[in-house]
This record gives sequence, C-alpha cells and structure tokens, in this order.
Amino acid sequence: MKKAVKGCWVCGDPVHRYNAKYCLRCAKFGERMRTKHFPAKTVKAIWDYIRKYGYVCYYTGMLLDLDNRKSPRYLVFDHWIPGDPSKVVITSALVNDMKSDLTQDEFEDTVCQLADHFRKGTPVVLKPFVYWDRIYPVNA
Repeated sequence: MKKAVKGCWVCGDPVHRYNAKYCLRCAKFGERMRTKHFPAKTVKAIWDYIRKYGYVCYYTGMLLDLDNRKSPRYLVFDHWIPGDPSKVVITSALVNDMKSDLTQDEFEDTVCQLADHFRKGTPVVLKPFVYWDRIYPVNA
C-alpha cells in the first residue's frame, strides 16, 4: 500500500519525509526563524503572511531569494519598528539596508521624496527620525 504524500503546512509543496510538517524550503526557513529567537506570536504572524502571499517582500511584493545570500533579493527579517521583536516582516536584503532604522512611515516618506526629487527635481526635506541614533566620528 502506497502512502499518500502530504503537503507542507505552509506552502503545500510535498514534504521531505513522511512524518514531516514542512517541505525542505520551509523547514530551512523555519530554522532561520528559530535561531533568531522571535516570540511565538511573531513567528506565527510570519508563517501566516507566507501562507497568504508566499515568499514575497512585505514592502515591495517582489519574489524573494531564499538561497543566494549575495543576492539583493535575499530574504531577510526586518523589525517593522526598529528594535521591536513583536512585529517582524520578511523583505529583501536591499530594502532592509535602505530602511535601516526607519519606521515604515519614515521609510515611505523618504522613498517618495527621493522619487519626486529624481522625477521632478523637488528638494528632499528630512523630518527627524524617531529611531535614528547613529554617532559618526568627527574628523579632527
């Protein structure tokens, strides 16, 4: 008697062992979340997002690369509010580097101003950022 192939609890792809909950891709991704020690509520929210949208960037909707760490589309985790582990989203390495210590509203405002600057020549007016607290050395 042949056993039925189960589907991954997240994406529906075939699982890698008869008693596994996840396919290889989702199992590897789940391990990445475990090593980050996210709260259970955060992990559930990330899995729910992936079930609904797949492995796509929260901010841009672009398909993310789960394998090539050198790719600008490589899937990384972003704290929606910098430093707050209660809401973490998946995004690309490129967008995460650009967003850095900005809230989503600050990020959107800055990106829109930059787009207007490139398209229309309007000046960029930066408002104070809530979580930006970098100190750069002063050249003597």
